[in-house]
Amino acid sequence: MSEAGNDSVPLWWILVFIVLALGLGAAAVLSVGGSLVTPAFIAPVTDLPSAV
Repeated sequence: MSEAGNDSVPLWWILVFIVLALGLGAAAVLSVGGSLVTPAFIAPVTDLPSAV
């Protein structure tokens, strides 16, 4: 029998799951030739007018 309050999932299990899920997602994107940083995200930053 389990004690009351001992049924919760430890925080480190959740963090490990998140890190593994993000890592596997990134590996899947990179394995098919994709990019983790899209040009649509980079373009607005590079198109800013120069302050000089």
